Amino acid sequence: MYVKHTILIIDDELSLLKSVGERLEMENFNVIACTTAEQALETLARFTPDLMVVDLRLPQMSGLDFCRHVRSTENPSRLVPIIFLTTDRTEVSKVLGLELGGDDYMTKPFSPAEFVARVKALIRRSTGWDGAFEETMVSGSLDINYSRHEAKISDRLLDLSPKEFEILYLLVKKRGRVMTREFLMERIWGRPYINTSRVIDTHIKNLRKNLGEMQKCIITVEGLGYKWEEPENFTEKSHKVHS
Repeated sequence: MYVKHTILIIDDELSLLKSVGERLEMENFNVIACTTAEQALETLARFTPDLMVVDLRLPQMSGLDFCRHVRSTENPSRLVPIIFLTTDRTEVSKVLGLELGGDDYMTKPFSPAEFVARVKALIRRSTGWDGAFEETMVSGSLDINYSRHEAKISDRLLDLSPKEFEILYLLVKKRGRVMTREFLMERIWGRPYINTSRVIDTHIKNLRKNLGEMQKCIITVEGLGYKWEEPENFTEKSHKVHS
C-alpha cells in the first residue's frame, strides 16, 4: 500500500488550476487548489502538503511575499519544497525566487509532462519516495510501466513513440471513459485543441498497429474521441453471440 502525496497549487488562472490539477490526480497525487495566497495560508494552518506550486503574480499577496511569510514561520510548511510559476523570462525573477526559498521554477506556458516530471523529482528528493505506486498497470496481457515508459503485451515490448505511449497510458488509466481529442491534446501536447483531429487520429492509428490483436480495445466514439475497453469484455460478448 502506498501513501498519496498532496500538492498545494496557488494560482489565480482557473484554466491552469484545472488542467494541472487533473494531470496530477491522474498521476495519483492529491491536489489542493487555491486562487490566492491568503486562501493558501488558511489551508497551511490546518494541513501540511508535500509540495507547493506557487504563481509569482498572485492578486493581493504575491507569490514571493507568500514564500517569505511561509519560510519565516515555525509552521511545518516552511520546510515544504516550492515550485514557482512565472511568465517573466528574465533571470532576475527566477534567481530572486530561488533565493527566497523556492526549490525550482517553471516558465508559463509549460509542458504538462515536464511539469509532472519536476513535481516527482522534488517529491523524490524531499521524501525519498521511489514512485512505486506507478510501477505497473495491467489490462489483459498488456502491461504498462509508466516510470520506465514501457508497454508490453505478453512480454513483447511495444515500439511506441513518447506520444503514443502517453495516449495508451491515458486510455488504459481511464478505461471505460471517453477521452476526447480536446482532452488528449491538452494533456499530452500541452496546448489547446484547435482543429487538430488529424494529429490525434494519426497517433491512434500507429498505436493500433503496435497493439496487434489488442487494437480492438481502442474504441472509436464517433464525434467525440476514443476509449479503452477491457479485453475480457470482448470475450464475454463473443460467448453471448455463440451461446
